[in-house]
Amino acid sequence: MAENVEFFAAVVTCYPQDADPPLLHDPVHARVARAVDVVEGDLILAAVSLRGADYFNDQYTAHPRPYDPACQCGVCCHLTHEHGRVVVLSNGHPWSTCDPWRADDLVLIVPAARLPDRTAKE
Repeated sequence: MAENVEFFAAVVTCYPQDADPPLLHDPVHARVARAVDVVEGDLILAAVSLRGADYFNDQYTAHPRPYDPACQCGVCCHLTHEHGRVVVLSNGHPWSTCDPWRADDLVLIVPAARLPDRTAKE
């Protein structure tokens, strides 16, 4: 069965060009995905656009959930007039509000499957 595959070109370095700190994980595992394709446990590193990657000071773990435009978090209400689907990538970490994204926005992630086992004892 044929399947469409999309590739997003991105250059990922250990040290971003802006003032943000270096990546805490091996950048070889980083990839660009649409916000709607982010899954539970993915590590979110940056927002990606044609201007480049905007690395976050606080990388955070994705905990996707459905978008609720009536949510009272104070952020979701700002996307109620967006055209197209909206997804929430996290709720409560690292902020005390939701983290809504337009579904087609690009995000730089380290897939959960590529992260070290968080339950392993050192």
